[in-house]
Amino acid sequence: MFLRQFHYVVALEYECHFGRAAKRCNVSQPTLSSGIKQLEEELGIPIILRDQKFQGFTAEGKRVVEWSKRLLADRAAMVEELAIMRDTMHGRLRIGAMPMSSPLLPVLSRLFNARHPMVQLDVQFLGFDQMLLGLKNFELDVGITYLDQHQPLDVYETMPLYEKSLSLLLPNNDWLVGQTTATWKEAAELPLCLLSPTMHERQIMDEAFSDAGSKPRPQLESNSILQLAFHVMSGEIATVVPQHFSRTNNIFNGAREILLEDPVVNQQIGLVWAKGTPIQPMAKATVELMKEAIESGQLKENFGQAIN
Repeated sequence: MFLRQFHYVVALEYECHFGRAAKRCNVSQPTLSSGIKQLEEELGIPIILRDQKFQGFTAEGKRVVEWSKRLLADRAAMVEELAIMRDTMHGRLRIGAMPMSSPLLPVLSRLFNARHPMVQLDVQFLGFDQMLLGLKNFELDVGITYLDQHQPLDVYETMPLYEKSLSLLLPNNDWLVGQTTATWKEAAELPLCLLSPTMHERQIMDEAFSDAGSKPRPQLESNSILQLAFHVMSGEIATVVPQHFSRTNNIFNGAREILLEDPVVNQQIGLVWAKGTPIQPMAKATVELMKEAIESGQLKENFGQAIN
């Protein structure tokens, strides 16, 4: 068996087309088909459903796909760990993040670049289910999400980072002027732009609005919290952001932030990564940096309620 055969299998699962999978692997289609056929002969099982066009994987083939991803991830992890031992870590740190974690990302990026300047950060804002799938398939190194009891995180490793309340981001006008806090009921009566209904954070907001006996009718919805904040800066609309969002993102000078209460919503935010021994090197490097940031007080300085 050769690693390239496992690359062929993973590429075919991703593309669902022989020609595109071959192109993805920079080989001809006959070469890819022959490589998979040889792998089937070595394993003694059929991997793909035979036809002129790709029809899917057999039951055994689906397991081969899972093991192929694991083998390729372990190979990449070995190379990364050897680079760490030579103090020359390089490659890409793939992060799956929720929109509300955007204030943390510049801090993480700064710390990682200072320690590992040859590593490039790749941040993807994803829904919770997409994030877990990316971790499972070794397409992400770490995730940043809420660590609440409603989420199926038992099969993953987690590390709490900090706790955050939610705030109302307002334009610099006379809305709720002089107030340092606002109720969810007051917020619901304002023109609002909110995260998309499919986002986990929006579901938390909707629950808080419901607890306050209100149901907002947002004028705009987006999966980008930065886009929402830019709309607030431009005029007569408000949004919901993590506490201290405007302080950690100083570009929002045309907006002001007040804490939302009645109810106060506290959420624990943390790292998530796939279980395994040894831990994947990029995930290990991230965990170590975040532990240092908590111990040194850097997270508390930026986010107030760091987890010790």
